[in-house]
Amino acid sequence: MEAFDMELTKRLIEKYLKSSKKEKSEIISKYCELTKVKRATAVKRFERYKKRYLFQERDTQKNSKKRRGPKKKYGPIHEVILWKCWGLSGCICAEKLHPMLEVYIEELKKNNRFSLYELSKTEEAKKVSLGTLKRMVSRFPKVSTKKHKGNAFIYQKVPISANFGRYAFEEVGYVEVDFVEHNGGSSAGPFAVTAVYTDLYSQWISRAAGLGKNQRSVENMDLLAHTKLPVDIIHYHPDNDKTILKVLFEKVKGNNEVKLSRSRPYKKNDNAHVEQKNGDKVRKLVGYFRYESEEEVSLLNEIYSKADLLDNFFIPNFKLKNKVKNDKGKTIKKEYEKPKTPYQRLLESNTVSEKTKSQLKKTYETLNMVKLREEINILVDKLYNIQLTKSKSSSKT
Repeated sequence: MEAFDMELTKRLIEKYLKSSKKEKSEIISKYCELTKVKRATAVKRFERYKKRYLFQERDTQKNSKKRRGPKKKYGPIHEVILWKCWGLSGCICAEKLHPMLEVYIEELKKNNRFSLYELSKTEEAKKVSLGTLKRMVSRFPKVSTKKHKGNAFIYQKVPISANFGRYAFEEVGYVEVDFVEHNGGSSAGPFAVTAVYTDLYSQWISRAAGLGKNQRSVENMDLLAHTKLPVDIIHYHPDNDKTILKVLFEKVKGNNEVKLSRSRPYKKNDNAHVEQKNGDKVRKLVGYFRYESEEEVSLLNEIYSKADLLDNFFIPNFKLKNKVKNDKGKTIKKEYEKPKTPYQRLLESNTVSEKTKSQLKKTYETLNMVKLREEINILVDKLYNIQLTKSKSSSKT
């Protein structure tokens, strides 16, 4: 509804309510002529505004009734005096503020902060009861705290990149980073975390596990994941996790050849490629259990060392080529490239050196896909057996 229509409806509603059926019909006709809307639309608008008008009238009648009980002892001026005392104290609670009111009021008077108020008002404010003070303090505007306390600098230093996926067809080295937590549904205590690094161009995946997301653990995971990437990273793109941002920021600081950006908060599609891998390449492989020991973390890394080779050299994946959209901009069809392995994409790339391609070919020749799959299955069974032992021991206790 346009501003003119709204204003006209407000002006006519009172007259409309007091009119007869015939007069209401005439008002509707005139309204349709002025606003160029259909008659049914006009009737709906007036009925909607009728409800609002009646509610407002009822509330006005309620408020106009004389307030029962004793007169208010403390007014807006008293609230301002007490609000200044509260601010001077550093916004402490009413229970702490109450015994010090007299001291705070005298301190503010010394500095001429109450020169505009009558002396009687400040004296009355000193005598406010604790219950009344608690009600007043609850109404005072709360001081907003920083969203990222003590870490604002890292969010200021690392720029946001909402469309990082556009680099998927440019060259190798644009890497999305994400973490998968293995907490079994509870964030209490230490638990294992998997770092997932995905190169956009080739879809090459590198996984590494660590115990917790402290700085040392993240540094170790980053180092391990980095050693399994066959190409140099030219741009990191993690989410808004503070620890990984700090680690990567220190890594790229002073290095003009490597860039760092982050996704928008709570926008998983900004990291779509690596988010897709979390379910397919981590959860599907090692499950949703809670892993919290060094033994389990070591097993996870053994599994990932084998699984990375299998996925990168033998398992093909789709890569989005184009989106077909209709006139309204809605995607109606997605076109994909022919499925290829990350290894094949690297061999076809013009930005990968011949030396790197030669090393990849040598690695490929030494691999046995059947043996890799069997080794992964053995390690995963070993990991699950630990979970089975833990569940049995917990059921006994």
